[in-house]
Amino acid sequence: MLWERQEQAMAGNGTVMYYLQDDNKRIQIEVLCMGMSLQAKQLKMSDLNTQVGVLAGIRGIKPLEMQNEEKAPAIFCMPEVLIFAGVSNKTLDEFLASYKRIGLAPIKLKATATPKNVEWTLYHLVRELAEECRQIEAAAARKNSNK
Repeated sequence: MLWERQEQAMAGNGTVMYYLQDDNKRIQIEVLCMGMSLQAKQLKMSDLNTQVGVLAGIRGIKPLEMQNEEKAPAIFCMPEVLIFAGVSNKTLDEFLASYKRIGLAPIKLKATATPKNVEWTLYHLVRELAEECRQIEAAAARKNSNK
């Protein structure tokens, strides 16, 4: 119930948070978001130790006890990432279809904000996504080697 109220409180059709190093790709994502009435938010390296829900503008996120949370190392190579918050499944599908149709290079790490991961730091979420991606790629490689 609280989660549904938090999502409803978010502006418009939701927010797309992203970290990209390619300015052309960044501009295209911002234009895509604008065309779909989605808020676009560029993530920065300084956001790594901030909770995903706080970055998404969700009110009422329980603050982390940072002494118990692993902090991002001083030297961390942030990968490209897209995080959708308060975006309906229909809008998410439309966004991803449009993204593919305009020919943007794929971004491996994508997530939607959930009641669980909104309390994580951006660094924690990125690490989880990277590990999931690694496991999926390893499983695909094993499957292809068995053919």
